[in-house]
Amino acid sequence: MVAESQLNAAKAAVDKTLMLRHISLAHDSQFQRDIEHSRQAIAASRELLQRRQRQNDARALANSNRAAVTVSAFDADIIREALRKLVAETNAPECHWRDLARNLISEFVDCEAIQPGLVNWIIRK
Repeated sequence: MVAESQLNAAKAAVDKTLMLRHISLAHDSQFQRDIEHSRQAIAASRELLQRRQRQNDARALANSNRAAVTVSAFDADIIREALRKLVAETNAPECHWRDLARNLISEFVDCEAIQPGLVNWIIRK
């Protein structure tokens, strides 16, 4: 009887060990799947960042290839008068005039490359 209870205890211990081993293997395989999923997500993120960087580089190259647009004296005078009226209507402080002038010029010529001399001429009193 003692031998039988020891045999049952041994079988229970073996069963428990096998069950724990099975659970451990299941957790290990789940862990490996999670790690692989994380690696794939990181690779996809890197690819997306590289693609965006290439697009930004292409845009920067296109913008650098675009020459500054020349503005005629007549157009510059129109922009200057528009700035004066805008400043008078909005009571904008003088520290904002340069930004307002840049915005007016960029809207007028549809170009971000603005000559600083033109801005200085437009905002002078």
